[in-house]
Amino acid sequence: SVAQYINLDKKKFDLVIFDEASQMPTSESVGAIARGSALVVVGDPKQMPPTSFFSSNNVDEDEASIDDMESILEDCRTLSIPSLQLSWHYRSRHESLIAFSNNEYYDGSLITFPSIDDKQTKVNYVPVKGVYDKGGKRCNKAEAEAIVKEIERRLMDEELSKFSIGVIAFSVVQQNLIEDILNERLESNRKLAEVADAMYEPIFVKNLENVQGDERDVILFSIGYGPDKNGNVSMNFGPLNNSGGERRLNVAVSRARHQMIVYSTLRSSQIDLRRTSARGVEGLKHFLEYAENQTLPQLSSNAQSTSDTVIAEQIGKALQQRGYEVQLGVGRSQFKVDVALVDKENPSSYALGILLDGEEYKHTQTARDREIVQPSVLESLSWNIMRVWTVDWHNNPERVLDRIEKAYNERPVKAEVQINTTPEFDVSDEMEEEEDSNVLPYEKYVPKSSSADLKKVVKEIISVEQPIMFSLLCKRVSAVQGKTRVTPTLQSEVGAAISKYCQIPDRGTYTIFLTQEDADNFTGYRKSSGRDITEIPVVEIENALLDTVRSQVSLAEDNASLITAKLLGFTRRGANLDQALFAALDNLVKNGKVVREGGRLKLAYGTDTVVKI
Repeated sequence: SVAQYINLDKKKFDLVIFDEASQMPTSESVGAIARGSALVVVGDPKQMPPTSFFSSNNVDEDEASIDDMESILEDCRTLSIPSLQLSWHYRSRHESLIAFSNNEYYDGSLITFPSIDDKQTKVNYVPVKGVYDKGGKRCNKAEAEAIVKEIERRLMDEELSKFSIGVIAFSVVQQNLIEDILNERLESNRKLAEVADAMYEPIFVKNLENVQGDERDVILFSIGYGPDKNGNVSMNFGPLNNSGGERRLNVAVSRARHQMIVYSTLRSSQIDLRRTSARGVEGLKHFLEYAENQTLPQLSSNAQSTSDTVIAEQIGKALQQRGYEVQLGVGRSQFKVDVALVDKENPSSYALGILLDGEEYKHTQTARDREIVQPSVLESLSWNIMRVWTVDWHNNPERVLDRIEKAYNERPVKAEVQINTTPEFDVSDEMEEEEDSNVLPYEKYVPKSSSADLKKVVKEIISVEQPIMFSLLCKRVSAVQGKTRVTPTLQSEVGAAISKYCQIPDRGTYTIFLTQEDADNFTGYRKSSGRDITEIPVVEIENALLDTVRSQVSLAEDNASLITAKLLGFTRRGANLDQALFAALDNLVKNGKVVREGGRLKLAYGTDTVVKI
């Protein structure tokens, strides 16, 4: 499209950027490169290369050799163009989900973060009694049935259905079988289909070749291959046997945010590496070993690097003497929580994490990473974190221990991780919120009874969640009534029930307050907490934008929208989010609260209020 529609007569762009460049053929990229003055190429050489595999419907997976092409990423690396490795890993909400890839393919160079339940694993192995129909349909029906049964179980469970689901099969045939069985179950069970349709991310069923770029809360694997009806195991694992097979495996095993479940007829002990030299097959054996036993085949060289642990050992020993159970060096990558105190009430998790100013602190390159990003990432993973400085420990260890005990005893109770459309994962530049920050806690309405009085329920919901959008109010009422979707009849009934409340026009619908006084006095905003951007009142978006501009004094429009999105709890930008943010910004400018000057934003003179220095 670039080559076809953009004239080459003169340069059009200052900068050309390629993302997922490992999948971009060089031949297709030169047209875009020629139309820019500078180039940034972003990609992972350990992930999928451009390929023509499966481009024909007649491909026999067991026999085909993969035609992998050169990518612009590989060619840039070959030319020794200046490069920078982005090593921090954010997707996985539990370190066990990325530990295998980090060890097997990245030599431990990824910086990952431990969870408070690090003693547990989120990679689970489910042995399946089945056979691989090698001479027939080349599929494993038992695995497909087991996976669909698990999907059914999750959809029918109120809590589990909050987690989005992805299925990865190691072959197209197995993918098609799972899809067919799943569609059959959904068509025969209307309630099941309604729950699946209501999920914030649709269920996907994909294969190794087309899953790159996707992620879900829970990933279900179907290995598919295994013993045939005679008990024989072939060492032919389709695309894994070919050059680049290890890249496909790496992509597949790094798609989960919260949990991976591996369904397999095949066991790691049945893969005989003496019969094949393919790196993809070797990786599969190691992955199955990890899923079965939670042991990595070998420690990568980077993972073995050690730092000075003298202070950590001294603190740990002193805390043990005071009756605490302590774990040192919690984590599976270079980054570790130096000292972790086990929760006495829940021994499977940690109650408090202590970060020291040792080797890892010294090697972290920026103050922002040390003082803001690392603690905020850990806190997003439900850690209670505190710092202990070496000089304080040397000067007065007893006072430090008293501080640690106080932090342990006064720690806030961490709520269980809630799954929503925008997991709160804040790695922005913002500092800790000041005491008078306008951010407010989001309180979700909890039904007190199964009251049939619609007007009473509507009033209770508004009083708890105001300001609330009409669409979200209808959802809440629908949930109280035990309905799975909002009907036009319900919308009409709720519309009649809110006639006496304050209704403010908002993007074609209404934001609702109990009274006009409540609306006039509302100056705060709340994190999304499961709400889509279309369910967040524009007044909250505008208040968050004002807070952003106020705290930054002056900043570019796009930076304002980025920071505001993070204040509201969103970690990704999309068309709907940008549209809402820029529309709110236009309102603020139109109403004289924010001024645009030279492409930058600042508060209008006289607009609330104090800028803290």
